[in-house]
Amino acid sequence: MLFNKLLDSKWTSVDKCEGWYHYQVLNILKKDKKVEMYAICKKEVRIVIFISELKNKKKWISGWKDIID
Repeated sequence: MLFNKLLDSKWTSVDKCEGWYHYQVLNILKKDKKVEMYAICKKEVRIVIFISELKNKKKWISGWKDIID
């Protein structure tokens, strides 16, 4: 996964993360191999995860998808 493609990319968490499903990449922490993301519906909610977690389809889906609760 290229770092440049990650910036501003959109993701859906399979399970709620900090109370939300839909996130967008705000910052790439190349040195730590992590990304900082914010919840679309509540921009002050921020999470930092390893880039490798985004590759796990059991945790994250690329794009914004409908999740039935």
